[in-house]
Amino acid sequence: MTRLVLLSHSLSASAPVWPGNPPAARTDLMEAIERGDVANTTILHLFSHSGTHVDTPWHFLPDGPAAWQLPIEAFSFAAPRLVEVPAGERHLITRAELEPHDAVIAEADLCLIRTGWGAQRDADPKRYASAGPLLDADAGAWLLDAHPRLRAIATDAISIAAPWDLDRAVATHHALMGRGRPDGRFLLIYEDVRMVPEAARATRVHAWPLFIEGADGSPVTIVAEVEGE
Repeated sequence: MTRLVLLSHSLSASAPVWPGNPPAARTDLMEAIERGDVANTTILHLFSHSGTHVDTPWHFLPDGPAAWQLPIEAFSFAAPRLVEVPAGERHLITRAELEPHDAVIAEADLCLIRTGWGAQRDADPKRYASAGPLLDADAGAWLLDAHPRLRAIATDAISIAAPWDLDRAVATHHALMGRGRPDGRFLLIYEDVRMVPEAARATRVHAWPLFIEGADGSPVTIVAEVEGE
């Protein structure tokens, strides 16, 4: 039996965000039945890189595609694979830590990297946002260069980068987004993902953004199809 499992966090004004970013979401009630209006309507204020979201190349590359410019098929994955890469506070995830998972990653079109840092999201939101692990740029380049089937990666940290090393943060995004590659390949980057235990059994994953013209990235709703109980 196949069931659906949500891998995205709900958006809210209190959700942890990259330091300095605006709240992930804010809602303003425009009309309210309790005030005598005939319906409830809401104005939504969303930030493109808070909450569970996708980074597309235009986030860092002036000539890269944005979320709304990519086909819907780019956000569905038929071969998700989860790898466990334990990483704590201010930990640099290196290529050497990913290489033992090479055979699994080689099968994947989406690589879910579960570091365990996601447990800090509720326990210590400020620490979760400011002191999480960071993927080294060399590891990012290896993921792209050595795995032709791979189209996206995901992390259970606030970002695949981290605010405690901004130079490395930029370099990692450039590597994953294929900066300077003649073949035009890049990886989509899903961040602040809810890596529940069932994610390891996902057979398909759909991670669709909002298709907003002019947006470089977008909040996403990620749904995994999971086999078994």
